[in-house]
Amino acid sequence: MAYSTGSGRYCGRTNLPMGEFGLIEQFFRDACPKANALDHPLALGIGDDAAILAPVPPGHQVVMTTDTLVEGRHYWPDVDPQALGHKVLAVNLSDLAAMGADPWAFTLSVSVRTLRAAWLAAFMKGMSDLTSRFHIDLVGGDTVSLGADPSSPESFSVTALGLVPQGQALRRDGLMPGDCIWVSGDLGDGEHAVRTHTPARKLLWPEPRVSLGRALRGIAHAAIDVSDGLSCELAHLVIESRRRSGLHLQVQAVLPALSSCLGSLPQAAIAAGQFDIHQACQNAASSGDEYELVFAAPESASAAIAEISGHLSLALTPIGRVSEQSSHDPYSDSDPVVWCDHAGLPVSQDQRPRGGFDHFAAQI
Repeated sequence: MAYSTGSGRYCGRTNLPMGEFGLIEQFFRDACPKANALDHPLALGIGDDAAILAPVPPGHQVVMTTDTLVEGRHYWPDVDPQALGHKVLAVNLSDLAAMGADPWAFTLSVSVRTLRAAWLAAFMKGMSDLTSRFHIDLVGGDTVSLGADPSSPESFSVTALGLVPQGQALRRDGLMPGDCIWVSGDLGDGEHAVRTHTPARKLLWPEPRVSLGRALRGIAHAAIDVSDGLSCELAHLVIESRRRSGLHLQVQAVLPALSSCLGSLPQAAIAAGQFDIHQACQNAASSGDEYELVFAAPESASAAIAEISGHLSLALTPIGRVSEQSSHDPYSDSDPVVWCDHAGLPVSQDQRPRGGFDHFAAQI
C-alpha cells in the first residue's frame, strides 16, 4: 500500500512543508528494516499504489488487527514521541500475541496538524526499534494533514498482519468448563499511571507478549489481551464462548488472587498508605493499558504453563476458574464474571471491580 495524503487540491500539493513524497522518503520508506513479508524477490513495499507481500508460508493463516491511538483519548499531548511510536505498534502486536500469531507486516496511517521533523524522527525511532525486535515489515499506509487547528486531535493507526499455523490460532470463544484462568505479568500500573498522570513504563512502553502467545498454541483454550481492563476482558471471553458453545459458562475470579500480581505503582501506593490491598486489587481488575494476556487452559496444563513461565521469565498467575451454570442459576445470564473472595463466595456489589476503559467515556 502506498502512502497518500488527504490534504492538497491536486497531485503534489499538500500543506505539509516538505510535501507528501518527501515525507515518505525521509521518514517511512526505509525507516524499518525489511524482514518476513518483504523477504521475497517479487515482494514490493512502500512506493507503489499497494504493497505486494511474500507468499503466505504453506499451512499458515493470516491474522489481522487494527488499532488507532487518538491524542487526548489514548495518549497525552505531551507524550514522548519515541514512546508513542513504540506504543502505536506494540498495542497491535499485543492483539497478535493474544491470537498466538507471529508478527509479519503492518501499515501505518498518520494524521497530524503540522510536520515536526524532529518529533516524527523520534516517533519512527521508537517504532523501528520494535520492528527490529519482532521482524515485522512496514509495507505502507496513509498520511493526512489536519491543518493547524489545535482542536483537531492527531491520531496514528496501525493495521498489523500476523501468521499462525492453520487451526492453531488462540480465540476468545474457546472457554471450557473446568478451565483455569491465568494472567501474565503484573496489573494495576496502567490505571494508576492514568489516574495520577504518571509517565509509567507500563503505560508508555507496553511489552507485547508475543512469545507467550506463541507458547500457548495447543495449550490454551482461549486468550485475550488486557487493553480495556481485566474485568472487561474476562466478560468478553465468557460472552463469546457462550455464543460458540451454547453452554451457560461463567468465570469465578478470585479478587484477592490479584494481590500476587500487582504492579510496582499500586504496591508503592499501598506502602504509602494511599489505599489498602483490596482497593489495589479492585483497581488492578479494572486497569486498562496493561497489554498482558489473560488465558484459559485445562488444569492438566498447569505443569506446562509453569514451564512456559520459567522459560520466559514471566509470572503467570492463576486467578479463577470456568464453570458451567444451571440455566436456572441467577448468575448464568446477567453475570458472566463473578468476583469471589478466597472462600469462593461472591464479594458484595460495592467491593467488586469497576468497569474497564470505555472508548466513549471521558478522555484521559
